[in-house]
Parts: sequence; structure tokens; C-alpha cells
Amino acid sequence: MMKPEVNRVKLYLSALQHIGVDASPLDQAPDEYGCADSFSKVLLKTFPNVIKGSLSTTQLFEQLSLSKDFVRVTAFKFGDVIISPTGYAKKPGKVTVGHVGIVGEDQIIMSNNSSNGLWDTHHTISSWVKRYREGGNFPIYFFRKL
Repeated sequence: MMKPEVNRVKLYLSALQHIGVDASPLDQAPDEYGCADSFSKVLLKTFPNVIKGSLSTTQLFEQLSLSKDFVRVTAFKFGDVIISPTGYAKKPGKVTVGHVGIVGEDQIIMSNNSSNGLWDTHHTISSWVKRYREGGNFPIYFFRKL
């Protein structure tokens, strides 16, 4: 197995271990905006120092884009990062804040749930597309850990 495949599985397994847990219990961002913080905690627990981490999907997108530890991919697999960064909408939509998560199996996405602050599986690829691309005009990017 190539290293990106091993790292992809590690990130997926780490995300799975956080299901039902508040991944960012210090609440540096309010739970309804805690996706970047929660994602950062899950990622950095698995791969310390690959990025700085952030409370902002915009900053996370920039960090992932500039990181030598990640590559942007168009064909996602489980364990990849999915992000629709705030500020990147092509035009204003009903949804104004982006989101970030980790792709699971069967097109399920693991991320912070804004309604309760827990890391869970409240999105699928299709619900993400509906909410962020169609409802917010956000782009959708995927990154894979090298």
C-alpha cells in the first residue's frame, strides 16, 4: 500500500474514533461555527504539525493548499478532507458559512455538528452538495494526506 493510502486510512480511523465526541471541547469557536476547530483537532491528533490548524475554513483551505503534506484531488476516497471554505462562494447564497470534514465510507462525511457540537455523520456527499454548492454557491475541494 502506498503511503497516501496508509495516511488516508489513518485519518479515516481517527475521524471514526471521534464520532459522538466533542472534538474541540475548549470551544475556541462556538459550536455552531466549530467545524474548523474540531477538524483541526482530529487532524493534528493524527498528524501533528502538518498544518497550524484554525478556527476558520478559509484559513484551513489556505493551509491545506500550501501544505506539502496534502494534495488536492478530484476523485475523493474515504479518509480525504472535504472543504467548502467561507468566502469562496461565487455569489451570495442562503448558506453563508462554509464547512470542513473527512469523507467516510459510503459517501458519509464526518464533521462537527453545529446543532450539538459533536463530531458525527450528519452529512453525505449529496447533502453537502445540496447545502454548500447549491444553497451557498461554495466550491467543494478534496485533499488527501500524502
